[in-house]
Amino acid sequence: MIEIHNLHKSFDGHEVLKGVNLTIPDGKITVVIGGSGSGKTVFLRHLIGLLKPDFGRVLVDRVNIHALPRQELSEFRKRFGMLFQSAALFDSLDVFENVAFPLIEHRKMRDIDSIRRIVEEKLALVGLSDITHKLPSELSGGMRKRVGLARAIALDPKIILYDEPTTGLDPISTVAIDNLILSMQQRLGVTSVVISHDVDSAFRIADQIAMIADGRIIVSGTPDEVRASEIPAVQHFLTARDVAERGHNP
Repeated sequence: MIEIHNLHKSFDGHEVLKGVNLTIPDGKITVVIGGSGSGKTVFLRHLIGLLKPDFGRVLVDRVNIHALPRQELSEFRKRFGMLFQSAALFDSLDVFENVAFPLIEHRKMRDIDSIRRIVEEKLALVGLSDITHKLPSELSGGMRKRVGLARAIALDPKIILYDEPTTGLDPISTVAIDNLILSMQQRLGVTSVVISHDVDSAFRIADQIAMIADGRIIVSGTPDEVRASEIPAVQHFLTARDVAERGHNP
């Protein structure tokens, strides 16, 4: 589905991505882990064409997306749905208007009954009902993430990108979002790419895990293969949470 070849990106002389190579399989969940500042979000933005690499290629269905003219790239992006870290809902719009936004903006739908049917269908898929009239400020963090995901799947994308989907959530809500990601992949047959620093979450949902460190993918494979890696940076990252917990609970 997605192939990343020798991806490089710098900002003001600071090299963030230093030759990222990764294949993301079709119909599976790939979780990209790494510490703060490792380049995870920069990597994710290249997948949807929000950033253009200094060097290297991103192929989606064998198409080099960064070689597409602007209008074609805009059309190609409809294959993607994206759940932003904060859900990025429009504060002044209610839930219905938020989920309907891509239908009206990108599909140019105008029939309110058809729009309502799709909005309610997508909200049901993420486990929500009877909240279309509510504003984002009236929702919990977990509910906002669900509404953001309903909006992300409004156009029936083939690929869903998740940017730190469990950040800021309590443990129960985190597991609920993990289960939702699994459900989307199984029920819709989509390819999912999840950016996360949450080790427990990554191992709960991933078919493939890749770790970015110092601007490169230093390991990729099944959860079992990554857990068995003898690379010191990988083991340090995987065990850091346990060390922190022991520090808080002597």
